[in-house]
Amino acid sequence: MRKLNKWLIAAASALALLVIGNTAVHQWAPSHTVATPGGRTVVTLWHAMNGPNGKTLEAMVARFNKSQQKYWVEPVYEGGYSLTQSKYINTLHSNVSPAMVQIDQGNGAATVGINNYTPVQKFIDKEHYDTSQIYTNVLSAYTLRGQLLSVPFNSSSAVLYYNQDLFKKYKIPNLPQSPTYSEVANAAKLLTQRAGDKLKGVTLQIYDWLPDSLVANQNGTLVNNGNGRDKVATKANVNTPEMRRVFTWVQGMIKDGSFQNYGTGSGASANQMAGFLSQKLGIFMQSSAAMGTIAKSAKFKFGVTFMPHPDNVPANGVAVGGASFWITKDKPADVQQGAWEFAKFAISAKEQAAWQAATGYIAVNKNALKEPVLKQAVAKNPGLLVPIQQLQAAKTNAATAGPFYANLNEAAQYIQVAMQQIYAGRDITAALAEAQRKTDQAIQATNAVDYELLNFDHIGQ
Repeated sequence: MRKLNKWLIAAASALALLVIGNTAVHQWAPSHTVATPGGRTVVTLWHAMNGPNGKTLEAMVARFNKSQQKYWVEPVYEGGYSLTQSKYINTLHSNVSPAMVQIDQGNGAATVGINNYTPVQKFIDKEHYDTSQIYTNVLSAYTLRGQLLSVPFNSSSAVLYYNQDLFKKYKIPNLPQSPTYSEVANAAKLLTQRAGDKLKGVTLQIYDWLPDSLVANQNGTLVNNGNGRDKVATKANVNTPEMRRVFTWVQGMIKDGSFQNYGTGSGASANQMAGFLSQKLGIFMQSSAAMGTIAKSAKFKFGVTFMPHPDNVPANGVAVGGASFWITKDKPADVQQGAWEFAKFAISAKEQAAWQAATGYIAVNKNALKEPVLKQAVAKNPGLLVPIQQLQAAKTNAATAGPFYANLNEAAQYIQVAMQQIYAGRDITAALAEAQRKTDQAIQATNAVDYELLNFDHIGQ
């Protein structure tokens, strides 16, 4: 375990230095404190929500603090997901580490690996908490060895957005709820041609989560051993029929001139959104959490569908993205209990309804749809229902549970390089084979550090 902790801390430190330059990692601490009413147990929550989403979370915390007199949750924004986890790892077992931390789904395996969390299954079993109110596939994302490890909070899924006004203008039928690759490609081609090349029909951002979602929708996993959930992953699934279908589809749209490549990185994401909102792009795929931005900014009617699937392959569903709350196990029992009490409050139907209405993230609680605030939001923007319907229609299997392995971030880099090469015309199989080889090497190197701990045999003990 000491070897793995050193490896994780080294990786976190390297990442942090890239982000914050010369800041000494051992000096990280919460960025602010607030006055705490006397007699309450303080629960520090480190989170990764900024901007309007951060304000919405802070308002939720304020409602919890007002709702009872025993606990006081102090929310502290610590940067994006990667930086928040880096700070968490570098403050382990210190007096500045948080009682609860928000970790994205892709970094769950690393969090399990450092083994400084209390599985929330412990609290669920103790008080017979009813988890049936939470969507099954949301629970699956954070469950290992039959144990729910953390509390799902902000969940999202990849969906397809398209400009219905442009479709109407150029006499193109609206897309069905669960479109095929050919339906999307045909619509993109007609849109580009009928607009006289004044716009592009479609894009797929160079962002690994999107092809990963398209693979899951074919019931494909990203690593072996049940997507890393049956036992530790030893091999990646990159150069697969499922992944090759995705990029054969994309290359076809590139060749017919209907595809727009916005490049890589955060700039690509912003430019893609700008292209869609300025009606220079007809179709794109992105997180359901982007829906709030689109609804506020679009000057046209837009549609939302499930992620597409190949014509001859039935839709399987996609894995959720987003993040969850992890409870730190080296904190006193009363602090851990306070963290759990807040987590329950945060995933209640009322709070999740308000959360989805304000942010666009999926309300993880099924009963949230009965709440007036979400009913009103859905009436105004019916697209909010689509990611929930996609979640409800999805199969429950390893593909929709999502990958669980420590090298997910490295794998993301390799698949994104492969995407750049494929978009530039490189042979699909050759590009994916290279990404496969590099990912396999990374997995093998990590497994060599401490295979036993990475296999998560300590879970449930």
